[in-house]
Amino acid sequence: MQSTYYFLAGFIAFYAGQYAFFGALYGVALMAAIALTYGEMGSRFPETGGSYLYVKYAFGAAAAYVSAWLIAFDQIVMVAYGTIDAAKTLNKALGLGVADSILAAALTSGLFALTIVGIRESAALAKAVASLDIAVIPTLIISALFLHPAWPPYFNWGGVEAASLLFAFSLLSRGFTGIDAIGQLAGEAREPLVQVPRATALVVAMGTFYGLGLTAAIMSALRPEDIKDPAIAPLYLAASIHPVLLYAAALNLFLVMTVAALAGYISFSRMMYMLAEEGHIPGVLAKLHRRFRTPYLSLTVVYLISLALVLPGELEIILAIYAIGSLLNYLLVAIALAKAARSGTLYSAFKTPYVAGIPLSALVAIALLPAGIALTILEKYRYLWALGLWLLAGVALHLIQRRRG
Repeated sequence: MQSTYYFLAGFIAFYAGQYAFFGALYGVALMAAIALTYGEMGSRFPETGGSYLYVKYAFGAAAAYVSAWLIAFDQIVMVAYGTIDAAKTLNKALGLGVADSILAAALTSGLFALTIVGIRESAALAKAVASLDIAVIPTLIISALFLHPAWPPYFNWGGVEAASLLFAFSLLSRGFTGIDAIGQLAGEAREPLVQVPRATALVVAMGTFYGLGLTAAIMSALRPEDIKDPAIAPLYLAASIHPVLLYAAALNLFLVMTVAALAGYISFSRMMYMLAEEGHIPGVLAKLHRRFRTPYLSLTVVYLISLALVLPGELEIILAIYAIGSLLNYLLVAIALAKAARSGTLYSAFKTPYVAGIPLSALVAIALLPAGIALTILEKYRYLWALGLWLLAGVALHLIQRRRG
């Protein structure tokens, strides 16, 4: 989840101008509501399946399939933006002078090979990167705020005009990659009724600190003209503090974005396996490699689509097609939570206060998500054809499976 904000923080600041911190407050409120919704549903359904299971409970298997298929699209896009941002970080820190698209293609190829050989090995890498991230980014934020003190909400950006508030808020209404992992944790944890609430609280706390802190730090220590490439704004922030911190931040950002891309590979292959097991798509997409026992065909799908996205080197396209699927998925999960609460079948390990029989988390999510979806569609309507093609592919696969069945 934090990796998404590293990538978008500079764009949000650039497009929102002096109103960026207000945008960050909106983004944090949306993130917290979604995380709490997943936490409450995850502790109610301590089974593997995540959002698919929750939407199926409320709307049936067909809606659950469409919802899962939509979020799977964002998982592929996550691979593209992760590898491109990692490539930009390499070029900025090392001055390689290689085209970002070529570096990104090499990175996604390497991750493809890694996941084919073995997915389990990536978990250890993710834990190590998380430890580095917790050490570097808070240091970056606290140092910037200490050395460049300024008052919210405008900090040192007072009078900076917004290039496009609509675009900024459409970016803030994004798919919070990683939050849906709370649902998977519910089915895989040894003590889900303890671990799911704990993970939810951690996600909300870290997401709030990173979202508000990084925005405040950028608006305090930098000016718009200092940010030459919004995709790597944290590196400009680190450079304004100390050269050593620049290299630490570059290493951290590179690893975090690489792991985010790796998570896209793993999440997509897991989703395809589940949908095949549920009988929605042909089982061949969940077929395992004879030697490595990994779902090589679904991993190949991610690889080929990610190449198609990164080779043009156009970040605008990646930003434009990202988030709509996840936001629709989150809205369905929030409605499912409200339905479970109103029906009296919600027996979760923790819950937010109830208002008119509905958890506050669900109410906030249901209030904010339609606005986020509308903002995203208004700004990104020119690229909806990509999501439409993805949906058509999902319908085609489902019909093929039904005919075989």
